[in-house]
Amino acid sequence: MFLDEAGFIARDRFFAVGCLKLSEPSVLLRQVQKLRDQRQAYHEIHFKNVTRDSLPFYRAVVDLVAASDGSFSCFVVDRDAADPIARFGSHWLAYEKLAKQLLLGTIRRRELVVVLADNYSTPDNVVFEQDVRAAVNKQLKRLAVVSVCRLDSRATDALQIADLLTSAVAHEFRQTAGMASKYNAKAILAKYIRGQYGVESCLKGCRDERLNVALYGVDHAKTRGSSKTHRVTAARRS
Repeated sequence: MFLDEAGFIARDRFFAVGCLKLSEPSVLLRQVQKLRDQRQAYHEIHFKNVTRDSLPFYRAVVDLVAASDGSFSCFVVDRDAADPIARFGSHWLAYEKLAKQLLLGTIRRRELVVVLADNYSTPDNVVFEQDVRAAVNKQLKRLAVVSVCRLDSRATDALQIADLLTSAVAHEFRQTAGMASKYNAKAILAKYIRGQYGVESCLKGCRDERLNVALYGVDHAKTRGSSKTHRVTAARRS
């Protein structure tokens, strides 16, 4: 499981935590490396760097992810509606709680996972890795998270892809609030990603076996049927 975030929870209205789960990461990573070699594209895969010129490469990356055995889960916070910092007392503790809840909603029965998380600056006394692992295992009453390790996202394409998907989900919320363009390359890519997962919109949350978007402070069970979702067919992935 590859965990990343979009936005700055300490100051942004919209913040998202996303998780890309892969049963065998090496399969997708080899495909992405082959794509990089073919396109001579060795830059960091990052949503903020999406332009009209780089859009074909990013679409190709999304195609590979959508065709893989991976699933993607995301927790979106609108601090104007519900503020986790006010609830938990600090932005790093709020991030920790969101990460824990996201993992709890993503891990299946009898599943053992290793979590690789993007590096996130915290005080010396905050031990994100140990706290998240202990909290998830305690709530599930079993060993589910074997280990949690934080690392620079430049170390692996899988973390960069988690950023890409998480930021794309958050972008739709920001553009609906008038805080981001609806017509630039980022908006085009975000819409393309939703199309590859068979989702018209993530604004009210959505859930199926491959894509799960939940809204912080909202009863997801009440909104699950309000957003059109379906499993992506093989034809649509191609």
